[in-house]
Amino acid sequence: MAAHHARDPERAAYLEAALRLSFVTIAWNGVVGLAALAAAVTSGSLALAGFALNALLDSSASVVLVWRFRKERKSPAAAAHLERKAVGWIAAAMFLVALYVGVQAARALADHSHAESSLFGAVLAALSVVFLPWLGTRKLLVAKRLRSPSLRGDAVLTLAASALAGLALAALVVNAALGWWWADPVAALLIAVGLGAEAVRVTIRHRFG
Repeated sequence: MAAHHARDPERAAYLEAALRLSFVTIAWNGVVGLAALAAAVTSGSLALAGFALNALLDSSASVVLVWRFRKERKSPAAAAHLERKAVGWIAAAMFLVALYVGVQAARALADHSHAESSLFGAVLAALSVVFLPWLGTRKLLVAKRLRSPSLRGDAVLTLAASALAGLALAALVVNAALGWWWADPVAALLIAVGLGAEAVRVTIRHRFG
């Protein structure tokens, strides 16, 4: 079966598509994630930090996927091993980000911490809301063709980043317009819950199939 995949021109084309999408993810989420993290540190926005960390996680997962898809060209058996490794890494990283964001959001609510306005962060989030749904949808399509759980998990991360960007954008706008300081930590809590739930789903799917 593995040898058949290696000679299958249709599969080879989808492997190339997967690589291209992974490179786009590395570039986009790497640059936007770092910029959003800097904006989050400057403004103190936990929702923006949650989006930034998820974007960086998605970018790092795509690095692993580039390795995995390139490996299939030479050794499908080794690629299958990397497939399992990639799924495990994605789930573990989601748990860590969810835990960090959730703890910080709870502390902010308890301390009544206020985030500052961030026009730069809002612009980054808005751009991601526009671009990332297309990228995530393309990944889902290619993942289905390749029957790749790791690419599907990465696609979910990309779509989650889009949703988290929307939450962060809403929190920044509401806080700036209405002065609702609690909007940012509440949005961050929603981000943490969503990432945690997805990490559980990915883990269960990975272990039990």
